[in-house]
Amino acid sequence: MKSKLLGIITFISLLLGEESFAQKQVAINPIIHADVPDLSMIRVGDTYYMSSTTMHMSPGLPIMSSKDLVNWKLESYCYDRLVENDAMSHNNGQNTYGRGSWASCIRYHNGEFVVSTFAATSGKTHIYTAKNIKGPWQEKTFKPAYHDHTIFFDDDGKVYMIYGVGKLKILELKSDLSGIADGVRRKSFDRKCFCSSWR
Repeated sequence: MKSKLLGIITFISLLLGEESFAQKQVAINPIIHADVPDLSMIRVGDTYYMSSTTMHMSPGLPIMSSKDLVNWKLESYCYDRLVENDAMSHNNGQNTYGRGSWASCIRYHNGEFVVSTFAATSGKTHIYTAKNIKGPWQEKTFKPAYHDHTIFFDDDGKVYMIYGVGKLKILELKSDLSGIADGVRRKSFDRKCFCSSWR
């Protein structure tokens, strides 16, 4: 009888222990004690990866990783300095406060991480690629700066960029992500209706 009672008490203790452990794992806001706006996120295997806006700050475009969406680790930055010009260097009365890089997009395709952003400071769209999340990151840029964009890798091997505010537009990129595909037409979508028209 004593051994049964001891077994029951042990079982209840284990249950209570598991319950209190589970309660300690509850996420509490803020999850990250930092400014992490415009986040973009993917999952590769059992790991989540996230990129964020850093505007005028350098190094920029941070890449973070997490196994549980609660505990995040900084892995790398895509660039040390976004661009070298008077605005970035605060020369000739210029500055880039509130500008710089915005609204990044992170993707994983064919064993490679792809992170893109746009910047009024450079007037360009910036695309960074790396085999390893820690870098090194290779950069490709092209004009213009496509606002609030995302990259889509289609099953047929084509790559598209969707961008814009209010009226969304889609265009095809070169397969190496170095710019807009030759002879491409832009298709626009008005968010107020589901109709579309070629431009």
